[in-house]
Amino acid sequence: MHRISDEDLNDLVEQIASAVYGNSTIPAIRRQLGRFVPADILDAAITEYQARAGRPRDLHEPRSLTDPSTQLEPWYIPRSDDVFWPSVRRRLEATGLDDDPIRLINDSSSKIVSFVPPPGTERFSSRGLVLGHVQSGKTTNFMSVAAKLCDARYRLVVVLSGITDNLRSQTQQRLEQILVGDDRGRWHLLTDGETDFDDRQARNAANLLSNPDQRLLAVVKKNPYRLRKLARFLEAAGTILQDCPILVIDDEADQASIDVGNRGRQSTINSLIRRILSKPKVAYVAYTATPFANLLVDPTVPDDLYPADFIVDLPPSDDYFGAERIFGRDLLTYEAGPVDRGLDVVRTVPDDEVPSVRPPGARAGFGDWRPTVTDSLGDAVRWFILATAARRCRDGAPADSTMLIHTSMRAIAHQRTAEVVQAYLETLRGGWSTATLRDLFRQQWERETGRVPAADLGLPPVPWPQVCDRIPDVMADVRVVVDNYQSDVRLSYGEEPVTAIAIGGNTLSRGLTLAGLVCSYFVRAASAYDTLLQMGRWFGYRRGYEDLPRIWMTGELAAWFVDLATVEAEIRQQIRRYETEHKTPRQLAVMIRKHPAMAVTSAAKMRAGVTVRYSFGSQVMQTIKFHHRDEGWLRRNIDAGDRLLTTARNLPGVREIPVRAGRTALTEVPAARVMAFLRDYRFHERSPSLRPEALCEYIAKQNDYDALRTWNIVVIDQGSDRLGGMELAGRKYHMINRSRLTVPEDYADIKALVSTLDRVADLPASIRISDMIDGDPTDRRLRELRDGQLGGTGLLCLYPVSRRSTVERNSGKRGYPRTELAAVEDILGVGLFFPEARGPEDRDYVSVDLSSLAPVDEELETVDIDEIDAADERAGEAMTDGAAS
Repeated sequence: MHRISDEDLNDLVEQIASAVYGNSTIPAIRRQLGRFVPADILDAAITEYQARAGRPRDLHEPRSLTDPSTQLEPWYIPRSDDVFWPSVRRRLEATGLDDDPIRLINDSSSKIVSFVPPPGTERFSSRGLVLGHVQSGKTTNFMSVAAKLCDARYRLVVVLSGITDNLRSQTQQRLEQILVGDDRGRWHLLTDGETDFDDRQARNAANLLSNPDQRLLAVVKKNPYRLRKLARFLEAAGTILQDCPILVIDDEADQASIDVGNRGRQSTINSLIRRILSKPKVAYVAYTATPFANLLVDPTVPDDLYPADFIVDLPPSDDYFGAERIFGRDLLTYEAGPVDRGLDVVRTVPDDEVPSVRPPGARAGFGDWRPTVTDSLGDAVRWFILATAARRCRDGAPADSTMLIHTSMRAIAHQRTAEVVQAYLETLRGGWSTATLRDLFRQQWERETGRVPAADLGLPPVPWPQVCDRIPDVMADVRVVVDNYQSDVRLSYGEEPVTAIAIGGNTLSRGLTLAGLVCSYFVRAASAYDTLLQMGRWFGYRRGYEDLPRIWMTGELAAWFVDLATVEAEIRQQIRRYETEHKTPRQLAVMIRKHPAMAVTSAAKMRAGVTVRYSFGSQVMQTIKFHHRDEGWLRRNIDAGDRLLTTARNLPGVREIPVRAGRTALTEVPAARVMAFLRDYRFHERSPSLRPEALCEYIAKQNDYDALRTWNIVVIDQGSDRLGGMELAGRKYHMINRSRLTVPEDYADIKALVSTLDRVADLPASIRISDMIDGDPTDRRLRELRDGQLGGTGLLCLYPVSRRSTVERNSGKRGYPRTELAAVEDILGVGLFFPEARGPEDRDYVSVDLSSLAPVDEELETVDIDEIDAADERAGEAMTDGAAS
């Protein structure tokens, strides 16, 4: 038995890694090194190498789907002679990131790199997708991936960065700052902050791409002119590309990259990207926070962009402010509650103010439209000044601070809005000396800091006198910037702090980071999930001022963001489930919840979408939204429950059994009686997953497989009569307490109706639940317990809720505050608990009918992009003409 020091073993492991990077196999390495290294030491080194290379794929987070039939063995390990990733890590640490975020970045980037082919592979063309969150650090992640692949001898990094100049420029600057940094000697930059890709270097392409000691970087806008230049540059290198591994990162991959059919412009972009990817050694990694379009790409189309090799779901760090944390979300179908209610940072723009801040959708009449500074817009501008002043108090000096006003995508609307906002700022500056105005600011400060106390987020409160002292300087520094494709002066950040109110549309709505964004005023209309989510520039990290961001929007938009947070959570839940089932990306048929007023993505991007009806198997469906001001609507539901219980008790074969002290269950109720109740009961229209026709159709289909033929019914009451009783079928049931969220809606949203243990509410009292499950009573364990006891029997629970429900002491810890239910009648809620589905998986997706929606966003976005592309063509032609002369 030979001995070897740890240092020498590590050197040998790194030699093995270097050989694998160069396309050597483990058997070949055994033959090559076996002539010099004792067999037992070589075995130990190979075992150690394989263990290190396999660790990233074994990480619990991030979640991932891969295709074992196309995946090579794990190959990547960090090595002592790496230069690019250690430099990137050092620069990230210098920005103030602490150990936990750095660890997450390191782990997630290593896992992604492990799915990309080794650079020495003779020929490869891989496709991967990384799901991030809006403003959650995707750029940092793909810079880290690029750095590690550059250490592993990838030579060219191409970043496809959106469709606008300011996003491309911002991405370029970020990459130069973190990825390149002070290592300029190791890099050749094919683009810079001012200049997009041009192929004037094509004659030198072979020399540039053949240098193994140099890395090349190109940050390229996704338009035909630039992509065509890039393709020609690569093709000019000829056979050199056979030994040149290329990493293509597609940032905002759901925008412009997808093949949308008969729209020549965007289809051209798709075909040009595929032309670039057709080179001998190319790894394509797509990044997006809104993957709806990417997951609807037809996976059977050869060489398209479907992520056939891997999908990775990046988790945000704990201090990320995303849709779920800001707006809250609804319960998922597997959940019983509770869920995050969101933060109390959203302020309502009244519907009657919208015409004064958002132009009419139709072009007719637009010329006469003039915006005004409404009460809500005035509140938002003043809050921006207050929040900026508070940040300066905490930081001791000015830092970048931004307000976003996004009411329209029309350039003329931006200009007109800027004029009235500028005039309002002048009024504030001129009136600061008056006690009335200072008192207005003070009252708003006290009101807002009372609703979102700094201490609740672990931050020191800022006293009003300190804020007041800073306000004059802040007002003097604020400038109003219009940012759109027509702007000569765009929003940009440099060495000097910027304090700006940015007014714009598409150029501010996707990918671009607004530094120090503390206030957003958003009333833009949107007709698709991805469009609306990408407009949420307020998502992201607000370290040191988490208590200060505020968002003004309509109540309808706020409700839509709750829905979108739910959709996001469902997609990620499905990816986790597919991972545990060892499904491949090609088997990933993500079901995306429909919305009554929005499409999933543009119709052109959903060409490969199919009509699907999803299974209710193992799911919990519950009513959480109610017309609490409509006595007739509420009374009808109570009557429906009364008829159900009265009829069921008198049916032959139905038994009533005790299930706990004072509570019984009706068992063996025929499915026909339950379906009649579901058709009788009125579900709120904002609960699209609770459609009676879909529920009844699913039950009927399960009946064909001898499931859900019978149901058990339980009324969930409480032991105390403190809230009074509800009479159902001649019996009085003690009502339960459910307060509602304080949200600006004309209906009550109680967020959660059922409890976790209700899943087994019909189990006989003789069964001790604590003895039957292993560990905590999670919904999964309770499902397994109930399915084992009752098989294919469904469970319907009725919940008598008191109209006088109040806020319980532990209900207001965080998020949207709760308030008393204050209904005009008691409420009868419904919970449906489905056992595991039987028979083939039931699919029936119906895409949203867009015929009633004005195609404002898609049509106008195309105009915007066409303008940008045309300007780029003109600039390129001028550059060429200048060079020729």
